[in-house]
Amino acid sequence: MPYLSSLIRLISRQPDLPHWLLPLAGRWYSFLPWLVVATISWRLCGWRRAALLLVGGWAIAFAAELGSTAGPGVPFGVYHYRSAGLASDWRILGVPLFDSLSFTWLAFCVYILLGYLGSRGYRRVLLGAVAMVALDIVVDPVALRGEQWFLGSIYAYPPGSGVWFGVSFLNYIGWLVVGVLLQLWVRACLGDIRGGGKVVLAVSGALLLGVFLQSTILAVLLGVAPAALASAGLVIVLGVVAWWSRPRAADFPSSPLILACALSSEGRAARAALPGPWLRSPGRGLARWRHATQAVEVWETGMGPAAAGAAAAAAPSGSTVVVVGVAGACAVGWTLGETGVCEAVLTADMRLVGLDPTLAARLLDAQVGRRCRIATVGAVADGAEERRSLVELGVQLVEMETAAWAEMPGLTVAGVRVVLDTPDHPLGAAVQLLRLGGRGPDWELTVRLLIRHPSVVGELVRTGGRQRLALRALQVAAARAVACLAPQL
Repeated sequence: MPYLSSLIRLISRQPDLPHWLLPLAGRWYSFLPWLVVATISWRLCGWRRAALLLVGGWAIAFAAELGSTAGPGVPFGVYHYRSAGLASDWRILGVPLFDSLSFTWLAFCVYILLGYLGSRGYRRVLLGAVAMVALDIVVDPVALRGEQWFLGSIYAYPPGSGVWFGVSFLNYIGWLVVGVLLQLWVRACLGDIRGGGKVVLAVSGALLLGVFLQSTILAVLLGVAPAALASAGLVIVLGVVAWWSRPRAADFPSSPLILACALSSEGRAARAALPGPWLRSPGRGLARWRHATQAVEVWETGMGPAAAGAAAAAAPSGSTVVVVGVAGACAVGWTLGETGVCEAVLTADMRLVGLDPTLAARLLDAQVGRRCRIATVGAVADGAEERRSLVELGVQLVEMETAAWAEMPGLTVAGVRVVLDTPDHPLGAAVQLLRLGGRGPDWELTVRLLIRHPSVVGELVRTGGRQRLALRALQVAAARAVACLAPQL
């Protein structure tokens, strides 16, 4: 085993760090995956729900370990941690932090992978718990021999209690119980999400594969290869069961109601209108957010007719779409934060396209806003002369996306627009921060503007304040729109 000894010495070399930071380097294989999962869960469902997922998952694992090491031996059976092997680790009531953190990211990755394979509902929870047990079939025998590799001798079972390469049988019962609790917790935080997108799926699969390969290699080198074979066999069986028991219908069905927003700020306001977990399915030029429990999606399409047209082409036929966002007022009598329900849209080639009258009537009855006609233009119309010319055509509000949705066959379209700028308070310099196809201010354009015209900072701050007021009104309008439309679809 000389090569194994050399490898262990190489991997276990500690960098020159302060003593209290050594656990981060020594237990990188636990803290780094946790940080990665924290990042992708934040991108997937927002920082609040990600924090709830991670803290709650850790609390479940910590309580289980504390109950087994300092309590009655529930649920893992009696075992104890060795202080000598954990002298440089962060511990809470004797339980090492790196160990209890590992449960959460393992549970997250298993849940994501099973969702990709097609598991749904409580079958997914049960299969996820068994999958965690399957991993521990090889992980625990290897960890129990930690003195022979860089883990160190950190825990032990009472003499004579081990039945599987020294591991207690109660340990696996405990893993099943804790696995169910963790999978239920992940499900409560994420909903019945399919896979979360290619990046989330790839990261989750890579982390699980890394755990399995590391444990398998060590199992062979440490003389417990049957544990690796048993784990691999059970994992394969679970994968087959998950695949063959998957629903034959579409895994991620399209929602009956889509709130289409051009900008990310508008999308955030629309999602805030319907509290609960929102699950992101990103794509190039288009970000889709689906509510975990209601059949509503928020699409962030990017600004301009071309971006909106590409998103409209991707919408499934038969979808109900409410184009939601801010707009500029052309006519007098419209003020900041006032909401318009669009009955018709004037296209760039001067054609008047009617929107769905039934949807418009429902929105008006729900007092979402007042009746209006809008114009879709190819560039931001911020000049007084441009606004006057649109008023002469019978237009009250102007924006850049609704016509692309209205002209797409097979879609039922409504429009809800909140006034941001008016003839008396135009966007001004803020127009120069926007790029067609973008979902927010472009950082490069922003830097250029501030370098050339630093005096516009005050103007941009004032526009930002007006935008915040408009987005609050947009949130209220979107909430009313969802309340009156979603139950009837």
